[in-house]
Amino acid sequence: MQTPKLKLVAKDVTDLSVLSSLLQDAIVHVADMDYNPAAQQFLMVVARLSQSGDTPRREKTGIHIAGVSGCKHCGIDRKPKGGPLMLLSMTYSGDAIDITFSGDAMLKLKTPSIEVYAVDLDEGWPTSFTPSHESAEA
Repeated sequence: MQTPKLKLVAKDVTDLSVLSSLLQDAIVHVADMDYNPAAQQFLMVVARLSQSGDTPRREKTGIHIAGVSGCKHCGIDRKPKGGPLMLLSMTYSGDAIDITFSGDAMLKLKTPSIEVYAVDLDEGWPTSFTPSHESAEA
């Protein structure tokens, strides 16, 4: 079964929150991320988790963030053999888009505004890997 292709633009905090929820648990390889200072853009390709049908799927999704004047990272192994990251959230702090990954890894993309584009790039594939988000008992 083919799922509808994602094609979104985020221009404000509410839009970014929706996009963040759709990208939660996406798998990202460091080699699939690129910051281009001359073009002031950050690009990444992720394998987002889609659970809209009976079978969970991964969808290859391209993300383009415009107007980026700086990029800082923390906890990300930039070596070619560095393992994949699991995207947890994207938030806006007033002067940067913060992308948080599991394992305390993070990107801070300096930008005065939100301009994020996301589009599915292929038909996706079924997956049996679905992360669990167990809440801690008090």
